[in-house]
Amino acid sequence: MAEAKEPPRDSATSKADARALLEEAEAEAAEAEALAAAARARARAARLRREALDEARKEAEAKAAEEKASEERAAEEKAAEEAPDTDGPKADDDVADTDEATDADVAETVKEEVSDETPEGAEPETEPARSRRRLRMPPLSVTWKVAVILLICAFVAASGYMMWNRHEVNERSQRIANFVAGARQGVVNLTSMDCNKAKEDVQRVIDSSTGQFHDDFQARAKDFTTVVEQSKVVTKGTVNAAAVQSINGDFALVLVAATSRITNAAGAKDEPRNWRLKVTVKNDGGQYKMSNVEFIP
Repeated sequence: MAEAKEPPRDSATSKADARALLEEAEAEAAEAEALAAAARARARAARLRREALDEARKEAEAKAAEEKASEERAAEEKAAEEAPDTDGPKADDDVADTDEATDADVAETVKEEVSDETPEGAEPETEPARSRRRLRMPPLSVTWKVAVILLICAFVAASGYMMWNRHEVNERSQRIANFVAGARQGVVNLTSMDCNKAKEDVQRVIDSSTGQFHDDFQARAKDFTTVVEQSKVVTKGTVNAAAVQSINGDFALVLVAATSRITNAAGAKDEPRNWRLKVTVKNDGGQYKMSNVEFIP
């Protein structure tokens, strides 16, 4: 905060750098928003695919039922056409019995021929008919059913992958948002001080930090509070833009562009100060706190 007391020393180069960093931060923030929008679009696409899958499955089941009914009707019609053939042996027997009164030899011959063709009566004719009906299965129908099953499996696999991918994108977007929020709050606390409540403001910075930065700031808290009170400093900080540059486990490097308005005993009155910072944020047990702060000139 010692730099905050010095008068502004802006140059064309520093302003250009500030604008460049601000544009970079805004672009990265827009990219994060685009990722979230893409995740929502993918979720909607997955839902539509599931609906289409359900509709296709219903149509497939209806078509399969219709084909099965058609096959059964065709089998029944064919069985009805073949039924008169099974009565042939009996008719031959009747003819043989009628001829027996006039010609016993002819009747015997007819019986032998009929016996050779149908040794067990009508039963051998009906059993193959049943076998033919059981074995009659159109190949196209089987192929179509297999194709539908494979298509359903493919849709299920694709839906599962989409759901997993959506979960991963949502989780990453949430982590980015948490790191950015932690950096924003930490920078606001760091750039907002009031000489009338300096102890509370300093404690707020300590509470929003962790690691080495926390230890160093806490060690200098008393001296820092004294300087703020003696200088009659009143600053109010705002974050203009923030974006995650990189993530490594529980740590993230966040670029922040901020502005603070300073009033102090040296004569500054609501004067703006522009800051560019690299803030390392750590996930500390579910709380996202600053672990290091670097001011960029």
